Amino acid sequence: MTNKKKTCSAYNQLRTPTQCVLWKYPELVNAPISGPFELLETYSKDSHLWRYLLRCRECGQRYFFEFYEEIDWVDGEDPQYSTYLPVETDAEIAKLQNATQVELLQFTPRLQKDFPKGAKEPTLRWVQ
Repeated sequence: MTNKKKTCSAYNQLRTPTQCVLWKYPELVNAPISGPFELLETYSKDSHLWRYLLRCRECGQRYFFEFYEEIDWVDGEDPQYSTYLPVETDAEIAKLQNATQVELLQFTPRLQKDFPKGAKEPTLRWVQ
């Protein structure tokens, strides 16, 4: 009997949102959230952690969104990270709601916007 282990990428694979305008134009997330998205639900909103369920105004694709900011007590350059995960089912949403910031990084594809300390501007990319 062989012992098959699920890999993180297979276990945490979400459907690729190729129909969504963000797939070709991820830079649209640089606008305020109210631009490309409709806010459907708020799961967490404090000064350093936001979690929302968003819907693309163009195609209706839903995204689990997290904004996370680390406090830089030394220089005041707080690193900021935004993650957009395309979701289809309530089960996927529930799983993401219970995930830590680090666990969210195991899901693909995801649109990642990172603005680390010392950076002149954020980086934006689809992680597949």
